[in-house]
Amino acid sequence: MLKKGVSIVLCTYNGKERLAPTLSHLAKQKLNIPCEIIFVDNASTDGTKNFADDFWKENGNLHIAYQSYVQSIPGKSYAQELGYEKANYEYLLICDDDNWLCDTYVQNAYDVMESDDSIGALGGWCDAVFEKEKPEWFDNLSKYFAISKQGNVSGDITNKKGCLYGAGMVVRKSHWQTLQTLGFKQQLTCRKGTSLSSGGDTEHSYALRLLGYKIWFDERLYFKHFMSNSRLNLSYISRLRKGMTDANFILKPYLDLISNKEQTKNTLRKEANTLLLKHWKKNLFYLMFGNFSKKEDSKHFFRTLKKMYFNFEVYQQSKESILKWKSNR
Repeated sequence: MLKKGVSIVLCTYNGKERLAPTLSHLAKQKLNIPCEIIFVDNASTDGTKNFADDFWKENGNLHIAYQSYVQSIPGKSYAQELGYEKANYEYLLICDDDNWLCDTYVQNAYDVMESDDSIGALGGWCDAVFEKEKPEWFDNLSKYFAISKQGNVSGDITNKKGCLYGAGMVVRKSHWQTLQTLGFKQQLTCRKGTSLSSGGDTEHSYALRLLGYKIWFDERLYFKHFMSNSRLNLSYISRLRKGMTDANFILKPYLDLISNKEQTKNTLRKEANTLLLKHWKKNLFYLMFGNFSKKEDSKHFFRTLKKMYFNFEVYQQSKESILKWKSNR
């Protein structure tokens, strides 16, 4: 039986310039539970780990233990796996290096998870804080930066949103251990260095749903998400959305299995045919004459169709990977 408490897993790649306010907000947590920070440097080259160690030694909270590690394999999911392995407590709270948690976040997260054993993953919501001025286009595209509420009211969102973004997400180490025992292999690694691969948090949510657990939102879990100026451009969003399209196709078998939908090469193509017939005119028009957002929507549409028509092998490999561990349950 794992000890009750919260392990804050903070992974970063070259996050030295972002960490001071993030660690300061963690130091200000108001709590009466066991808590620790598991800091994982994911192959940084800027002295990140030494900075974090020194900062916490000088400014940390005496009621929150701190330990740090280096994960030399690039990829946020690999760093998180190491953090989960080293964590001493049941509840694992993912705090990115640009997340500024409100001072009751950790305590409230603990209380919610304690209240219902059927909750597999818990998430909150955030506002953006900008390094410089907020771009005029940001509000219309903020969801791609995970700036949004994940539910209208606190409670079960398993059959609504159905997944959580990784920032601020809370899961159980015992569930992670169960997945490891079953042979679960995460197919999506999230960020890797400067690449924009994504989807590891969504995959974890879907895996927990296949085990029968709920996805939960609580509006008391609030944080600020720092937006560095280097990310605030349309080119970044375009690259991000391409990565999302690739990830969504890998994740599609999870959704089909959750809904007990049998998928073959023919049925996948029929599904693509239905989408094409219903939406091709609108998306072709947007691709040619739409604004940036509409153009990106249409690119996503046509990229998805291409995968559904010509990449069944990728779909099947993903499905087989899931069934391999699921059959061991």
